Amino acid sequence: MATTTDTDLLKSLLAKGPPKSLGSSRELTLALGDLYIASTTLKAKPLLVWETESGYPRYYIPFDSLHQDIKAAFATGFSEGGPDVKLEVVNNVKGENDAEAVIERLSIGSKSTTWVRFTGGPLKDLIRFERQEIDEWFENGALFVGIKNPYKRIDTKPVARHVIVKIDGEVVAETTVAVLLSETGLKEAYYLPATSIKSWDMVEKSSWRTACPYKGEAWYLNITVDGKKKEDSIWYYPYPTHESAGIEGFISFYNKEGTDIIVDGVKV
Repeated sequence: MATTTDTDLLKSLLAKGPPKSLGSSRELTLALGDLYIASTTLKAKPLLVWETESGYPRYYIPFDSLHQDIKAAFATGFSEGGPDVKLEVVNNVKGENDAEAVIERLSIGSKSTTWVRFTGGPLKDLIRFERQEIDEWFENGALFVGIKNPYKRIDTKPVARHVIVKIDGEVVAETTVAVLLSETGLKEAYYLPATSIKSWDMVEKSSWRTACPYKGEAWYLNITVDGKKKEDSIWYYPYPTHESAGIEGFISFYNKEGTDIIVDGVKV
């Protein structure tokens, strides 16, 4: 994944723009330290940008959505804006026709983030943030889980199929009913009733959690087979999103080495 210091990417974006972009009316709010540093509006809309043909999109935020204290830092020559707000230039990436991408570091008290501000080219007046450097993102007032690709969809369908799961040759789960989840660009996954596990004595809860904007927060389980613990080999969604409600509480197994998922006699 490209970062703000990827000058080859920035030069390409300055010259040609992104392979694809899409305007959004979502209200995004970014928090760093004790300040909401940016809030998009219908007048200052974010742009969903695909930086590569095959990559995931990311949001670019308009300059006009920045907090007034940060704008004040620009007006005072990158010294100070409001309380504890500082800006400094890290680097300048030049493009054609005086187009420029300015890499800057924003500090709010002890917190800081490095962004790219485009002063020319197809992305003029937009800012590229590094999401992991921001304390929290909000989308329409809700905690932000991740970007939803508008060209991707989720579909769940109950199926009456004989599903057997083997780990290291041992049958650990078996059922004749399941939910088949189809997700654009990914392999289909079978979600099984939790009671399909042969013995819950083999299973223990894991502290690991992951989040998906399409399915919700995944919780994980460890399973021990023949004395060997397979950590985080099973996952489930206790509170899935509306579009994935069909898999609520059902379990799925990582289809990886040592694990065989057999559906109606066929290994998938």
